[in-house]
Amino acid sequence: MKKMFAVFLLVVVNIQAQTLDQLKLETKNFYDAHYNMNFEGITSQYHPNYFEKYTYETIVSNLDEWFQNDVLGNRIVFPTMTFIYGPILEIENAKYCVITFKNSFRINLENKVTDDQIKRDLATYKEIPHYKSVKYELNRNSYFVEENTTWIAVASASTNYKWKFIERNPKFHSFDELLPLSIQKQLGL
Repeated sequence: MKKMFAVFLLVVVNIQAQTLDQLKLETKNFYDAHYNMNFEGITSQYHPNYFEKYTYETIVSNLDEWFQNDVLGNRIVFPTMTFIYGPILEIENAKYCVITFKNSFRINLENKVTDDQIKRDLATYKEIPHYKSVKYELNRNSYFVEENTTWIAVASASTNYKWKFIERNPKFHSFDELLPLSIQKQLGL
């Protein structure tokens, strides 16, 4: 009887963990970790595929380097965000949801740059496909970037049926390594 109850409880917990309400909470937590530069919090929400090539410590260190280093620092601008959720789809015994939003961040420069460097930087940043707009802010010595961001939430056996995230523009793996092409196609990516 205890075994049947344990199985029932596990099924109930797994179903509850995969609801849209739970996904919204986990998405907010993932975004908050980015906004607050909580690198351990970000890393703990990543899908297990991130750890096939890199250790937890390496990913935390790489995030720290991306957000703040001797040359520049990246900082998310807005503390709250409006997320757009696609349908929750079941594919190959896993649940997936594509989440999109318009994110804004600043690239804060440590040193002053010349007008020529600003022109080169702007040209480079404008070539990045998911960057919607980039402006140099003289008074802040920074670039203000608006980008289209896509996260894929996954709940499966490999995530213990909890929502974990894959970033469409990942910093550590190519997107194809993180999410197979066949699943990307089914998600309309």
